[in-house]
Amino acid sequence: MTQSIPNATTPREELKVLIAEDDHNSREGLETAIRSLGYVCAVAHDGLQAWEMHQAERADVVLADWKMPRLDGIGLCRRIRSSGSDGPYTHFIFVTGNSDKAHFLDAMHAGADDYITKPFDLDELEVRLEVARRVVTMQRRGDAKHSALRRKSDGNFRAARTDPLTAVPNRLELTEDLELLASHVDRYGHPYSAALCDIDSFKAYNDHFGHLAGDEVLRQVAHTVRTSLRQGDRFYRYGGEEFLAILPEQSLAEAALGMDRVRRQVEKLGLVQAPQASLRVVTVSVGISELNKDSTGGIEDWLRRADTALYMAKSLGRNRVAVEGDVRPLPRVG
Repeated sequence: MTQSIPNATTPREELKVLIAEDDHNSREGLETAIRSLGYVCAVAHDGLQAWEMHQAERADVVLADWKMPRLDGIGLCRRIRSSGSDGPYTHFIFVTGNSDKAHFLDAMHAGADDYITKPFDLDELEVRLEVARRVVTMQRRGDAKHSALRRKSDGNFRAARTDPLTAVPNRLELTEDLELLASHVDRYGHPYSAALCDIDSFKAYNDHFGHLAGDEVLRQVAHTVRTSLRQGDRFYRYGGEEFLAILPEQSLAEAALGMDRVRRQVEKLGLVQAPQASLRVVTVSVGISELNKDSTGGIEDWLRRADTALYMAKSLGRNRVAVEGDVRPLPRVG
């Protein structure tokens, strides 16, 4: 080092420097100089220790000697570069007595960013660290911007597939999921039941209490049905006051029993129905159909059969579950 060291300043937390140097005097001189420039500094006695410290807490800048025991500077640089995809970029500077062009090229090929020869000049070190600080700062801003854009993109993706009123998946997500479901049925033969749910006498409720109250009923019914389903079941707003539940690995009988429990949970909400409706509280009717490897007609026919079963439940008094192909809907309980 060829110049006196100025008084230390307040550490700048935005840049963490790691020194990898096996020579005591060089290590101590570098540490003193870096701290005097206001940077946070950690010290390793060889390349392997530096690598372990870097893994525990990633450094923004590494200042490494060329020749060190256990792991030399080239090896350290290559390890850091090979792990670069796991976190923010690390600026790597070699500090060595070798000043020939061949060593410089070897360092660059290993992934180094800069090169300082011994004995180092304090002004030169300050300039190199300032360059490193700017590179790291730009990298952080870029990462933050990328993360923000990714979060925004993810948010837009979810918003486009979520019903804004009830916060359940909408028809767009249903369409995408049904494509995958159809391929699973064809490939693996897994059965699925579709349960089409409709809020009974919803027009009468809206006409009597108003659309704002109707919106609240939609939210409460959607939340109740969704939380009453199994964890692996899927639930969508199908349109208007209709919702669709997709029940994997359930036969018609199993799906009917499960959806009747859901129906009873909606009835237990005790939401007062309009006076002109046939039922005193808000209820749902449910129609169920099954899709399996022997089904013909595809997805559209499957949903049409669920709609036919729903119509049967409505025509037989509402607040009940009906399954396809059966003129006797599941008896109403509770």
